[in-house]
Amino acid sequence: MKKIVLPQMIDYFRKENGMTMDELGKRMGKTPSAISRWISGARSPMVEDLDKLANIFQVDVKTLMFGANEFEKAINDTVIIMKSLDHSHRKKVYEFSKNQLDEQNGISEMSKKYIVNNRCTAAGTPIDGDYEDAQQEIVVRNEVPRGADEVVTIAGDSMQPLLMRGSQAFVHYQPVPDYDGQIVIVSIKDIGVTCKKIYREDGKIRLKSINEKYSDMIYPAQDVRVIGKVITQKK
Repeated sequence: MKKIVLPQMIDYFRKENGMTMDELGKRMGKTPSAISRWISGARSPMVEDLDKLANIFQVDVKTLMFGANEFEKAINDTVIIMKSLDHSHRKKVYEFSKNQLDEQNGISEMSKKYIVNNRCTAAGTPIDGDYEDAQQEIVVRNEVPRGADEVVTIAGDSMQPLLMRGSQAFVHYQPVPDYDGQIVIVSIKDIGVTCKKIYREDGKIRLKSINEKYSDMIYPAQDVRVIGKVITQKK
């Protein structure tokens, strides 16, 4: 099975086409932060987004998902060039690469110390996702569980008594739930963001509340994007 390398390929083709994240975002009808999340792997494009990206980059979706010959060739060419260099020039390339890695690790360490806060997610009627993204801020993540990427505020009562209205829950970003019945934060196309148990059924997604006064919500699978799973409730 081929490994999906979508985040790397989006960034690779963006650079190959001389686009900034802002420019790609404008062509996609997305914010630069949305593009950044795709490239970091924090979130995944929906099916229609993949088609649009492939059209912009003038590649097929398979290449976008699993890698391009040009991308693989660039890596192989780099190895060949390294072998052809003398010791002093290899050392320069090594030092440059190490500096790049240190810089990357510095960014990685920063991400481990901070967490997104103040996004509000419904446990009831979905909340508009674009509005809520604009409300988020970064806070020090020195009191959160391992794997948490964001802390969200629960705005409704449909997940009571597990998640009470006004409480906060930690979320780990992942585009696919671990199992049916898992509690996740999802974005529903043209509707908004909500917190529910998720079930996958014959090309459709069923979103179920814990509070029995709420009916199940059923949507086509392509209209529901999983933002992440709820890890635990924040005290």
